[in-house]
Amino acid sequence: MAPSIDRSEIAFFDLETTFPTRPGQGSAILEFGSILVCPRKLVELESYETLVQPPDLSLISTLTDRGNCITANAILSAPTFSDIADKV
Repeated sequence: MAPSIDRSEIAFFDLETTFPTRPGQGSAILEFGSILVCPRKLVELESYETLVQPPDLSLISTLTDRGNCITANAILSAPTFSDIADKV
């Protein structure tokens, strides 16, 4: 039997998403962030953050109204979620 690896980290995730502006409209992830913390010492072990280009670019037309500083131009040059899925 192979030895088990004790991986007792805590992961925190943060998402910024679009919000529907009309009935039936979906939402999409615009930014993904995560942090891995050691629960014993409460120190950061690893972190990851990126903007994410949604599959439906029409969802980013309302970004100028938002207070989170995410711009449509920044989203257009961001990777898609499928581009980063293996990392997260």
